[in-house]
Amino acid sequence: METPDAVDLGSLLDRLVHTRRLLEHQLWAAARSLPLDRSSTAGRRFAGLVEAGAMLDATLLLVTISGRVVSNLITTNEGWTCAVRSKAVTRAAPTSFTSSHADLPAAILASLISSFSEVR
Repeated sequence: METPDAVDLGSLLDRLVHTRRLLEHQLWAAARSLPLDRSSTAGRRFAGLVEAGAMLDATLLLVTISGRVVSNLITTNEGWTCAVRSKAVTRAAPTSFTSSHADLPAAILASLISSFSEVR
């Protein structure tokens, strides 16, 4: 996978925090910025999930494709808090990137985006 475009992801993260729930065009913007090859098997699967309205499954697929894992997920009265970290095994403790949002897929996507934009 190529290096994600941090500027595009940062802009998307800024917009994402102001929405009530994850919108289809935001998910596609993240896929383009990461970038996801739409002609690959994973790209076609992602497109099918988004088309079917399976936003959570599509978001989790982006996490997997990006070499990340959801390492913690907590529900609160205000919504969801999600932590994402790299799958890579290193000697150092893995860094988790945490975000909160009222919508579960949005919380996961925000954490994923943070994991790329904060690494730079």
